[in-house]
Amino acid sequence: MRGQIGYRLPFVLMFVLGIFFVVQFYVQHPIVSRPAAIIEQWFQPFGAFILFVASAGLLSRHAGRVRKQERRWGYSAVTLVAAFGMFLAGMIGGMEEGSLFATWFKYLITPIEATMFSLLAFFIASAAYRAFRVRSARATVLLCSAVVVMLGLVPAVENAFPAVTKFSSFLLEYPNTAAKRAIMIGVALGAISVAIKNIVGIDRTILGKKQ
Repeated sequence: MRGQIGYRLPFVLMFVLGIFFVVQFYVQHPIVSRPAAIIEQWFQPFGAFILFVASAGLLSRHAGRVRKQERRWGYSAVTLVAAFGMFLAGMIGGMEEGSLFATWFKYLITPIEATMFSLLAFFIASAAYRAFRVRSARATVLLCSAVVVMLGLVPAVENAFPAVTKFSSFLLEYPNTAAKRAIMIGVALGAISVAIKNIVGIDRTILGKKQ
C-alpha cells in the first residue's frame, strides 16, 4: 500500500503539472498565467536541489569504488580530491577573477576540456572515413557532397573556382538545411511522444517502476 502511494503521488503531480503547462501555453488568461509564473519561480531552487542530489550520488558512487578498490579506482580517487578541492576553493576564496577557484578552472579544467575535444576530432575523422567509403550510390553522393563542401570553404579554391564555392553554399543552404529541419522535426515528435507517455502513465520507468 505504501509503495502504491509512493508511486501514485509523483504520477499525479506529473500528470497535473504536465496538463497545466500544456494548457497555459495556449491559454493566456491570468487565471492560468499567474500560477504558471509562480511555479516557474520555483524552477531555480528545484534545479539547485536536483544538482545537489546528482552530485551527492556521483560522489557516493566514486567513494564506493575507492572503498572497494574496484578496477581503476584511482580515477575515482582523483575525482573525489578534485571535487572537494574545487568546492573548498570556491567556498573559502570565492569564484571571482583572480581567486584560487578561477585560477584552477582556467589553468586546469580549460586545458583538460581542450584535450578532450582534440581527441574527439580523431574519432570524428575515423567515423567520417568509415562513412565516406564508397560502397553504394548513397555513399558516393555523400562523399562527393562532402568533398565539394570542404573545397568550397578553402580560400584558394574560392578565388580560383568560384563556381565550386557557389555550389558548396547551395548544398549548405538547401539540402543540408532541409535535412537538419527534418531531423529536428523527428526529434520534436519523439520528445512529444515521450512526454505524452510519461504524463498519462504509459511509460512508468521514469518513476522507477518496471513496466
